[in-house]
Amino acid sequence: MVAETDNQPASRYERVKYILNKAHEGSSAEYQGYGRFWELSLERFLTVIIYGVQMMALGDGGAGGGGDKASGCCAKPPAPTSPRPPVVAKSKASGCCGGESGGGEGPEAGGRREPGRGAASGLIKGLRGQYPFNGTELSRIPWGGGTPVPDADIAFIESWIDDGCPEDDEQASTVEAMPDTRRALAYGDALHPLATRPINAYREEAGTLKVRKNINGMSAEELRRYRRAVACMKAYDQYGRDERSFAFWARIHANNCQHGWEELLPWHRFYLHYFEQRLQDIDPTVTVPYWDWSDSYAVNHGVATIDGGIIPEAFRCFVDDSVIAGLRGKITDATLTALAALNQPGRSFNAGPSLFAAAGIAYDASATTEAILAELSRANPLWHRFRWPGGQGVTNPSASNPQLFEDYPAPDDIQQILGLDGFFAFGSGPDGDHFFGALENIHNLLHNFTGGNNPNTLPNEPVLGDMCNAGVTAFDPIFWSHHSNVDRLWAEWQRRHPGQEPDDLTSVLAPWPGTVGESLKTTAFGSEYALSTHHFETDSDTSLVRFKSAPAEVPSQVVASHRRAEVRLKKVQHLQQGGVVRVFLNQSNADASTPTRGNDHFVGQMHLFAGDCIGGPGHCAVPPETKRAFDQRPRHRKTPHNIRFDATKTIERLKAQGDTDFQVQIVALDLQGKPSPEVLRLDAVSLMFFD
Repeated sequence: MVAETDNQPASRYERVKYILNKAHEGSSAEYQGYGRFWELSLERFLTVIIYGVQMMALGDGGAGGGGDKASGCCAKPPAPTSPRPPVVAKSKASGCCGGESGGGEGPEAGGRREPGRGAASGLIKGLRGQYPFNGTELSRIPWGGGTPVPDADIAFIESWIDDGCPEDDEQASTVEAMPDTRRALAYGDALHPLATRPINAYREEAGTLKVRKNINGMSAEELRRYRRAVACMKAYDQYGRDERSFAFWARIHANNCQHGWEELLPWHRFYLHYFEQRLQDIDPTVTVPYWDWSDSYAVNHGVATIDGGIIPEAFRCFVDDSVIAGLRGKITDATLTALAALNQPGRSFNAGPSLFAAAGIAYDASATTEAILAELSRANPLWHRFRWPGGQGVTNPSASNPQLFEDYPAPDDIQQILGLDGFFAFGSGPDGDHFFGALENIHNLLHNFTGGNNPNTLPNEPVLGDMCNAGVTAFDPIFWSHHSNVDRLWAEWQRRHPGQEPDDLTSVLAPWPGTVGESLKTTAFGSEYALSTHHFETDSDTSLVRFKSAPAEVPSQVVASHRRAEVRLKKVQHLQQGGVVRVFLNQSNADASTPTRGNDHFVGQMHLFAGDCIGGPGHCAVPPETKRAFDQRPRHRKTPHNIRFDATKTIERLKAQGDTDFQVQIVALDLQGKPSPEVLRLDAVSLMFFD
């Protein structure tokens, strides 16, 4: 059984997730696209169906078998007459119905106990290896590795399901300790830890914009997920017309791409979005990261280096343990030994010939070369064989003019382009007057730079890299991050130049079912761009008087290169008492008396406007996350909102003082200027940096 520790979660629901996460350490299972489905919101967790099996057996108690938890003067709803997903109402305000048990009728009448519901749930059957999880149709849970859950922990989960899957009851073993823990966090006596899950896992659960990050700022887990999603798409490439395949989407560019006029940017924004949707069918946390070309300016400016041009490490080829294992028995021991010498942490190569040269292995038209290239592609699905960055080959330095890419964009070049006034100067000319804008010119340069010249003369390889050829460019995975950066720069230019648009907003961007005018907002495509993100979860059921984050662990290159920073408060609830929320950085003792004017640590403040509830019990409770199907009523007046604070100047001041990392502090005050537990409840706090 999972041992009791000081870090053990307080509620049985949190403990269920803890047990399942411990069992799935090392597991790569995706459970038909849901991933770790117990980490979804409780409402969604209770409705998950995997390969036709209902993971949580339906109950009759309305709130997922857990009794009617809705607020107000409402009787317990009748049992449904046909199968339907259970609904969990998150509001905890009690009304004249007698509180959370529904109608005050007691646990049995309220549906709190349903013997057999746990045993009937697919999750319990799967954990126990019972049919259909006994190998006849499906494997025992956990899938994809991991550790079987002990019988005692399975019984614990089964009991929780039998009791109606309550969300917030406390474990007997921790009920005394938890108030102190919550109080410590709520009053700033303990640090809120930095979240370890990908930021888009939270964004998926919250139903908000997902982040496209700088590929150099992705966490190891985020990069692993992106590589895996690309590899999954490539696995369908043998089926030429399968829209799930990577090649299917690459061919669309050859047949429909728009260049040399104003539809370049709108068309590719749609293209990125629909490709990204396919990736998210595999893993909903994945977005297309962007490659900020100016990150590599220092090494790419002027003549090409000995290794050709420099591209982000995520796209390079390398030798690791899996490559050696995959080649054993396919190539000679001597060649394998030469490759094994390159199996070093952090050692990678911008092009295949560079790796072969470093190992002293011939790059030729042999079966050995093909076997090695195949393993390199498998180890890193983002590497592409027909890519020779910089236009100058290792084995043939005279393959191109070393000054060809002398105008590789510097950071100042990018800023100059972003400062251009008028869409046509920036983003190419209109239908009646075609010409290349400044961004498209740089876009073209990077295509040619990244593809490069083939330094070899092998019969099965092209003369130029695929990024040089519009017909095959999208077969190179770096294409998508290249265009993600193009789209990011357009979005940033739009932010700086509002209202400056292409000429024809009604033109349809075939094959996409949308027009130029419908492409103008990145938010309409569910994404935003960020250099790096640092996320801290909070307990939305506990009011915060003071908030202190752990160190954000901001990489030094982010501190040095970012141009804008924000502190964001996520899903701030409308409480009945107004007040003031103040945000500081690196001021651990911040409180009600901490000055704001002349304080280098002060970020900003937000005044929250509230008032007494005008309705009955539950009227001002937090509304449900989603509306019912076909509900056309407007947004609920009490829907939690997000707050953004521009932290750019504060970061600059602290950086000038030598600060290299950052912690967020928040103080909540009532309208008398006193610390108050009735002003601030929210889901999370984020510190974000932007290029």
